[in-house]
Amino acid sequence: MAEIASNNVTSQVMTTLGAGSGLNITKLAEDLTAVEKEPKQAKIEAGVTATEAKISAYGLISYQLGLLQTAFESLNDADEIAQPSGASSNTAVTFSNVDGTAEAGVHFVTVSQLAQGQRVKSNEFASSTSALNGGAAFNLSLTIGSGSPTAIAVTTDTPAGVVSAINAAKTGVIATLIDTGVAGANYRIVLSGSEGSDNSFTLTSTPDLGFANVGNTVQSALDAHLTFDGLAVTRSSNEIADLISGTTLSLNSTTSADVRVAVNSDKSTLKAGIENIVATYNDFNGLMTELTSSLVNEDVELSGALQRDLSTARYILNTVRTALIGDSSTTSGSISSLRDLGVSLDKTGNFVLNDAKYSAAVENNYDDVVMMLTANTTNQSLFDSSSKGLSQDIATLLDGLTAKNGIVSTRIINAESSLEGQKEELLVLEKRMEAVYQRYLTQFAAMETMMEKLNGMQDYLTGQFESLAKAYDK
Repeated sequence: MAEIASNNVTSQVMTTLGAGSGLNITKLAEDLTAVEKEPKQAKIEAGVTATEAKISAYGLISYQLGLLQTAFESLNDADEIAQPSGASSNTAVTFSNVDGTAEAGVHFVTVSQLAQGQRVKSNEFASSTSALNGGAAFNLSLTIGSGSPTAIAVTTDTPAGVVSAINAAKTGVIATLIDTGVAGANYRIVLSGSEGSDNSFTLTSTPDLGFANVGNTVQSALDAHLTFDGLAVTRSSNEIADLISGTTLSLNSTTSADVRVAVNSDKSTLKAGIENIVATYNDFNGLMTELTSSLVNEDVELSGALQRDLSTARYILNTVRTALIGDSSTTSGSISSLRDLGVSLDKTGNFVLNDAKYSAAVENNYDDVVMMLTANTTNQSLFDSSSKGLSQDIATLLDGLTAKNGIVSTRIINAESSLEGQKEELLVLEKRMEAVYQRYLTQFAAMETMMEKLNGMQDYLTGQFESLAKAYDK
């Protein structure tokens, strides 16, 4: 509250001249007002300070819970648990993809034939705009594999019009117009189909464009032939994703001997993720300990800030701790929770990781670990009702605590509302104390006026008595 200024000039003048009571009534009014005001103001300001500290404290809790949520979300997908890599002894067979679900192992591949798509060419045409049907539109009939014929309408009677119509049909057969450079009849249409014998095709039309002529076959449709770990395998594509789980093999050329392909699993990502969870939780636990401490440490900002809100703070801490020590919704084999990975609580309430127990669990029960943490899911929708594993379950719980209607956000909103009320109380107190001061000042001013009159009467009577005394002296 700003210092109350005196506005009673008369009383100040009287005091200066020694009139009235001789008291400084302005200072007296201020002092009496302050006696009434200061305890009330101090109480409200203490509440403001505590509320501001509470808002900051819950803001820190929200931030720390967000970090813990992110730590769990980094281990909520099966392909994030580890980072496998693929290696090959020959570029004839390579890995085009290796995801987190790939299992470590060594395999041997021999490629005797690559998959290829059919390619045929048309008759020769003098130009890209030569009329093929006397300028009239016509239809093409395209049959792929054992499927039904597809009619393709050619509305522009030229080689370029045929190419445009075939590509617009989007059947999987691609048409290209090529200038061979032979003067006079240097344009041909080349059709290319997808890899695999099942994707062979025929195209007929009237007029006959020559695609069905045996002499115009450039390449036949073939499947890939290979042996995988001694087993004969046939595939319609050179990109094979169903031989080694979690990988895609690319066949680039035929081979004369076995190609050694190996999947190496780097599980350091998993351990780093578990260590991050432990460290992040311990930071959260340390924060909660400091915020709820009954022994305020003046050197630590916000120490004891939630001492008046212990029940809520303890509820949040216990909720998080219970989730971390609880069982997964997708337990598997002997792996049920983080406890089975060597994570345990010490006497201070912090988590510790037992390296030996962790290593044994991952080495002997890796698939169970993945199931427990991720339910063997990847990029699963949060709105899916099926199990998602411990990591996502805890991440969802943490998100709920800090969400708009969560307990942390609610406490912040309530505290901000309380702070507004406290600041309003200070303004009301300021106005009330100004009125109290003015009342004191008015009363004292009236007293001064009365004292001035009494002093005047005293002076008059004194003069009269002195006159009488002098008269008798004569």
